[in-house]
Amino acid sequence: MFSQLTLIFLLSLVVIHPLHVSAKTWCVANPSAAATQLQANIDWLCSVGNIDCVIINPGGPCFDPNTVISHASVVMNDYYKTHGSTEEACSFSGTGQIVSVDPSYGGCAYT
Repeated sequence: MFSQLTLIFLLSLVVIHPLHVSAKTWCVANPSAAATQLQANIDWLCSVGNIDCVIINPGGPCFDPNTVISHASVVMNDYYKTHGSTEEACSFSGTGQIVSVDPSYGGCAYT
């Protein structure tokens, strides 16, 4: 009996563990969102949302490319990560989307 339970336990670890590891996600701006909506996200996140937006300012590691969609993606992801990485934390009224490929580039690391 003990050996059967041990085998079941070990198999459950093999099956469950990879699912947990592969569940890493990020929140980025939806490419179909209007620039005005994304700018509103940036403005809210950098003030009321308590996100440190220094990284998207000139000289910051995520300033380039200097586009609204790029800047919005960075700060939206920071908010998503600091608020539990939930679907709700990436909604932004439909302007956010969850992705499973790390959007980091160059010196801009998405946490």
